[in-house]
Amino acid sequence: MTPPANERKSRLLGAGEIDVSFEFFPPKSEKMEETLWAAVNRLAPLAPEFVSVTYGAGGSTRERTHATVARIVKETALRPAAHLTCVDA
Repeated sequence: MTPPANERKSRLLGAGEIDVSFEFFPPKSEKMEETLWAAVNRLAPLAPEFVSVTYGAGGSTRERTHATVARIVKETALRPAAHLTCVDA
């Protein structure tokens, strides 16, 4: 049985006063995508406040970032935050 999120945080981070988040990079290959989702599934039980997905310089990973965020929303209970590049995008 999995303990409640606040109990997990308390055991992992002392009094639970520290919140954590994780940042992911959008995968560039099928193998990297497998690695990413293994990491997402392994880290999800730690109940981060949110996870972010990077956005390459000049929007170079825009589609992969969007696809990764969309999949996180669809397949997990994590709260994603996508990076946004505002210059020349």
